[in-house]
Amino acid sequence: MAMRLHRLICVLLTALGVAPVLADSSRNNPTMDWLPPAVDWQDAQTLILTLDDYWYQPNDIELTGDQPYRVVLNNVSDVSTHDLVDLAFFHAVVLYKVNVDGIELVTPHIHNISLRPNSKATLYLVPKVAGEYEVFCSVPGHREEGMDGLVTIIEPGSPR
Repeated sequence: MAMRLHRLICVLLTALGVAPVLADSSRNNPTMDWLPPAVDWQDAQTLILTLDDYWYQPNDIELTGDQPYRVVLNNVSDVSTHDLVDLAFFHAVVLYKVNVDGIELVTPHIHNISLRPNSKATLYLVPKVAGEYEVFCSVPGHREEGMDGLVTIIEPGSPR
């Protein structure tokens, strides 16, 4: 039922001129079922991604598939809201939960994350689909000024 509704929404959006990404439920749409059993989030690797006016630091990140990560997004701008967008990336990971300024959301998927000035978010995730994903800030003008990056997910056991 949910998949039929999802397909109907995609057909309607396509008719309106919006090109939705329809995830393949077998490979490109990880769910909580894809999480390794008994993930120990205390042992997860922590990556800190700083967001400021027109840049991410670091702007290129490499993640290993099937490894748990805590990705801390820290918007240090005093004036600008920033986000991290790439539907393909967010469909290539299993998101366990998101913590934004102390508010916790447990969900297997998001499409982007937006941060007000001087705020933080922590994404608890496990990469599942290897590939290169171009992430960017969708605030008008920010991507054009260089606020983009590359997240590479490598297969477990692949040489670096």
